[in-house]
Amino acid sequence: MSYVELHTHSAYSFLDGTSLPEELVAAALAHGYSAMALTDHDSVAGSMEWAVSAGALGLRALHGAEVSLEDGRHLTLLVADARGWAGLCRIITRAHRDTRGPTADDPPSIVGGGKRATRRDLLGAVVPLEFVLEHAEGLVCLTGCARHGVQDEATARRLLDAFGPERLRVELQRPFARHDRAQGRARTEL
Repeated sequence: MSYVELHTHSAYSFLDGTSLPEELVAAALAHGYSAMALTDHDSVAGSMEWAVSAGALGLRALHGAEVSLEDGRHLTLLVADARGWAGLCRIITRAHRDTRGPTADDPPSIVGGGKRATRRDLLGAVVPLEFVLEHAEGLVCLTGCARHGVQDEATARRLLDAFGPERLRVELQRPFARHDRAQGRARTEL
């Protein structure tokens, strides 16, 4: 069984990824990968570039995104079929719904320098867990990154109910941070 990276950020994940999709394709092939997933934060902006570059060089391009939940946790969602692509696009659109700046109904809010805060300043791109669960069809769910992923049994059971045992995976990472071995053991038990 060959290794497939399922959680990769490109330069489209600002402040988290640095490589362009075509650079990631070249690196994946250099490491002998036959497939790899691009899962930028709350975006599929690099997906077309990813698909074209991967297709031209013979890498199987998997698509997805790491979505931010309202409570600060993240889930990594991978597209399994056309219904999954549609669902992922709906989830990302919902996440960005309130990030377009203040409306007439918003109360005034002041941030540093007397500048009026935008909704994005206050919220960022976030989606309710319930919305993700409603759009689970055709998606594979990974429980998220080591720092901000789902780690509790109650939420894991909700994910299992929505995605099923064939489309839910506990994501294990070793970021070489304090307590990461204990977190890894806890996730293994999850």
